[in-house]
Amino acid sequence: MKSANKNPSQEFQIFEGRHAGTRPAKRPRRRKHGWEKQPHRLLKFIYEMTFPSQPGSWALTNAAFKRGGFDEIVWKGATNDQIISIALSGTTSYHGPDWPWDYEISIQGERYGNFRVVRESLQLRRGTDIPADDLIETVGVERHLCDIQRQRRSSIQDPSRSALEYEIPDWPGNFLRYAIASWHFYELVPFAMRSPNQTGKVGFLQEHGENLSQWLLNLQTEHYDDSFARIQQVLKDSLPQVSGLFSSQTQQATVALGCREKYLARPVTLTQMSAGELAFIAFLSPIYGPPELTGGLYCVEDIENYLHPRLIETLLQVLRQSQEEWGRKGQAAQIVMTTHSPLVVDRTKLDEILFVEKREGATVCSRPADKANLQKVLQDGEVGLGDLVYSGALSDAGR
Repeated sequence: MKSANKNPSQEFQIFEGRHAGTRPAKRPRRRKHGWEKQPHRLLKFIYEMTFPSQPGSWALTNAAFKRGGFDEIVWKGATNDQIISIALSGTTSYHGPDWPWDYEISIQGERYGNFRVVRESLQLRRGTDIPADDLIETVGVERHLCDIQRQRRSSIQDPSRSALEYEIPDWPGNFLRYAIASWHFYELVPFAMRSPNQTGKVGFLQEHGENLSQWLLNLQTEHYDDSFARIQQVLKDSLPQVSGLFSSQTQQATVALGCREKYLARPVTLTQMSAGELAFIAFLSPIYGPPELTGGLYCVEDIENYLHPRLIETLLQVLRQSQEEWGRKGQAAQIVMTTHSPLVVDRTKLDEILFVEKREGATVCSRPADKANLQKVLQDGEVGLGDLVYSGALSDAGR
């Protein structure tokens, strides 16, 4: 997948802690609050606290109440410590050269479910010989958006909103808003894909794949023939009985995907297509999507769902090929996938794995690559990564 961001070298590290004013170490750590099981749900919270779900609403407030309120997020109320700190870091080439940046926000809960931002910062480091630029600075109860010359461009007095919610023209910190805006989240649901869509231009595949027919029609008709052709070719190579895809439009301005099979006299309609076939097509579409319609970060939940093991292998193979192709140009998107499948783990590299488990109510993250003994076991070829999932060797328990 290619990143179409104006800052293609954007890469994120995400850290979390419970105590305000302290920056977590640059390593996965024990989580002190209830972000459920998947790390990508934290990323989705960051997205939703930046961009409101409804025009005119407040993004951070909606993001918290969508999850049951602030008290529900903080370990479901099982702790008296009511502060969450979230930090991001990375590099950006939005302003020209690659510059490192660090963002952090601390949110404090109050009685009756209220909360307020107690600290927010965004620092841009343009060189080792000059001080970092504070693009967001917190002074007392106010936060200020500043330019590179350290001049204040705007002030935020509302403690229930993130500074990233505000779009200030020509503010140099907009690069982070643009990057977050390009994030895509996928938890595909084939049942949702089986409904016809209204025709019309669409810029991306939606989270559950519910606009799959509309999205593929767009790829066919908006001069993205190469993208659609590659999707169709991989599908035909992987499922030899399939001879092609087609889009069926109606007088009611709707469109439905369908496919043709070699040994059948009539086409297979959208409602007759298998869950695995629909999920496979949906996953292929962002991999081969046109560069201008792709994102900077993709979060995919349980990529193995609905797929035959052979299709899983094919999907991971074409995904890695695409990443290597765009990686050579410095334009590969970041991908975060969750999985419970040893087969998926077996097709990854040890340093690509973040192991997530629940322990005493907390979500614990660890990197198996930090274990020297695992490196040796894999180098010796004694077992594969998928075998290590079953054995529990990837877990950090007991360390």
